[in-house]
Amino acid sequence: MIPLTDDQLAAEAALLVGVPLTARRRLLGGQHAETLLVDDAADARYVVRMFPEHDPAPEHEVQVLGSLDALGDLVPRVVAADLGRAGPILVTTHLPGGPPAPDLPLEVVASEMARALAEVHALSGDGLRTTPVSPPPGTTAVARRARAAWSSLDLGRPVLTHFDFWCGNTLWTGDALTGIVDWSGARQGPRGVDVAWCRQDLVLLGSHRAADVFLDEYRRRSGHPCHDVSAWDLQAAALADSDVETWSKNYDGIGRPEISADVLRARLDRWQEQL
Repeated sequence: MIPLTDDQLAAEAALLVGVPLTARRRLLGGQHAETLLVDDAADARYVVRMFPEHDPAPEHEVQVLGSLDALGDLVPRVVAADLGRAGPILVTTHLPGGPPAPDLPLEVVASEMARALAEVHALSGDGLRTTPVSPPPGTTAVARRARAAWSSLDLGRPVLTHFDFWCGNTLWTGDALTGIVDWSGARQGPRGVDVAWCRQDLVLLGSHRAADVFLDEYRRRSGHPCHDVSAWDLQAAALADSDVETWSKNYDGIGRPEISADVLRARLDRWQEQL
């Protein structure tokens, strides 16, 4: 499929929305879909995302976003979608903010992400597909440790899980988290999936301390003890182990080019040693 220019993508979205739209700029962060900020003549802003051909993600995201009314302005709303075209297009409302500023203290990032995740996990996720939870494959040391810890995981009492809860899927205004985006992977499953993934992201950003601040604040906000967090941390580390270096482009996309492939590998290795 030939990629569309910004103006072409805006024109395709305009046909769905029913009003002329003007392309403003590409939005970076996640690399799953081509993402464009547009606006109309009344200065209403929308986010247009074009997914790879035959990708099931946008259909699932439409379903998920329709069930998140309880989260209010923390999540976008579906405006229009064409899921049947080659390269499905999804148009949603635009949430204000951007990625967390590079100089924002990671303890602040951790506290705000814990607050937001507790709100997400207060929802049941009923009606959504379930999170695929199985022991990680592989023969690496961390994979073997993760499998050994599998029996200690709490797999009951499922909640709504974002399933990719890292800072690149959050929006910020100053020191406040104002939105959560990219819900295409959301499912019903154990809360530990999101908790461990976020803790690992904070470590990759550069702070083990922030990972602990996040856990303390999440426990306080959610009222859940997360006794199995160490076992979940091992699962997340095992999943990241084979390709963490490739995530450097995602960190570059949120304004953190210094988090290179080598930095990611070194930080993940140190985290694994601590677990």
